[in-house]
Formats: sequence, structure tokens, C-alpha cells
Amino acid sequence: MKYSRFEILAMIVGIAAVIGTAASSSADTSTASEIIGQVLILVALFAGLHYGRKGALAGFLCAAVIYTILDFATHSKDLGIALQLMVIRIIVYALVAFVAGELNARLKYLFTKLEHHDYVDDVTSLYNAKYLSKLMEKYISEFDRYGSQFSLVNFAINEELFKPLKNKFKIKLIKDLGNSVVRGNIRGADEAARIGSTTFSVLFPNTNFDGATCATIRIKGKIASFLDRHGLDSESEGAIKTEIHEYPKDKETIETLAVNLAQGKPSTDLE
Repeated sequence: MKYSRFEILAMIVGIAAVIGTAASSSADTSTASEIIGQVLILVALFAGLHYGRKGALAGFLCAAVIYTILDFATHSKDLGIALQLMVIRIIVYALVAFVAGELNARLKYLFTKLEHHDYVDDVTSLYNAKYLSKLMEKYISEFDRYGSQFSLVNFAINEELFKPLKNKFKIKLIKDLGNSVVRGNIRGADEAARIGSTTFSVLFPNTNFDGATCATIRIKGKIASFLDRHGLDSESEGAIKTEIHEYPKDKETIETLAVNLAQGKPSTDLE
């Protein structure tokens, strides 16, 4: 099963649950504001499923703000009831958004691994170089059709930093770098891959060079903080190198990268 199908299935279940709840409610509780309040659960669910953790946060805030306004507007004569309903709904929105965001972060790559085992990195469970190459070809084709630009960023961490570590601890750090740091700090629509021992790539759809640069600075800072917390000197020369490419401005470079990745060339050959 592809993640997109799971997303549709989860939304169908969510819609059915909301309709069932609304239909089973008494006339007194099925006010317009309460029906809208239930529908807003779907907003939080969709935002988390489709856009990941950051989308989940945005969906939760959107649902919470809209319902808070509706709640006070329709229960102005009974502040106690309004507060109780608001607290309950906000808790529900938070739980739904959190679970949906985590499902996106964890299942998106898992489904790809189950369907195409050779497309997923065994250590980090991110996409591997081979699958990233296919994604790049896909987005190049989309640009040819629709003019949708995209950016690709490489984060190369100096492998010398990990040499003093025991192999088991080194693997754990690389796994955490991929899962918690790289994947944990991108949008649900962004694609993350491990293309070398300590080299990660992120493909940013519908993102120009300036947007990718902002994201790169933020992610690089997260990587540096992670390394420092584990006693690795992120300030040493060449500790973290980044490459930012925008399509179609860097058309030739990106197309060469896609070919090299498909051929299984190591990240050191990509420069």
C-alpha cells in the first residue's frame, strides 16, 4: 500500500466517524457550532496526515482558534459551559493532530520500504540514493509539464568526526540524525534521503533557492546542535558542508546528480 492510499483511507474513516457522531447526537447538542467543531477535527487530521508534524501544528492551531471563537460566540451567556467545551475540543484537536503528524513522519517511509525494500536506507529508514534519483526524475518531469521548480540540498557531515566512536554508537547517531534531526525538521511534502555514510539530501518541492537556503540554515543549525550534544565538534573545519541546487537554474548539475545516484556512485563523487 502506498502512503497516499493510507492517507485517503484514514480520512474516510475520520469523515465516517464525524458523520456518525453528528448523527447520533441529540438535537440539543447538534448545534451549528458543535457540528463545525467536529468537522474541524478533520482539518487537524488532514493537516497532520498530509503535511507532517509542522502541518499538524498548523492544523491544530487553526482548528483551536476557529472553535474558540465559535464557542464563545454561541455560549456567551454561560462562560462555564463555553470553557469546558473549548478545553475538551482543544485536547481532541491536539491528540488528533499529534497522532496524524507522527503517522506521516513514521509511515510515509515505512510503506515505501514494505513495497520497495531496495528504495529505503536500512539504517535511517529514509529513502536511499536510488529512490532519490527516481524522485528527482519525477520532479524534473513535473517541471517540464507544469513549470514547478524545486530545490535539492545535500548535508555532508565529516565522517572523521565519527571515527573515534564505537561502531554501534556511530550507527545510532547516524540513525538519530536521519530520523530526529533531518526528517524531524522538514515539511511533510519534502523528501529526505541518505545518500552516503554521513551524507543526507532533502528535496524541497515548489521551493526556490532562497526558500531552500532558509531551510538549509535552520536544518544545519539543528545538525550542529545534535553533534555538539554528543561531544562532536560541529565548529571544526569542514564538519558540516551543504550544497544547494535549484531546478531549473542548476539543471545540468541536478540531472548529473540524478544519474550518479541511480548508478550508485558514492556521495564523494557527486561534487
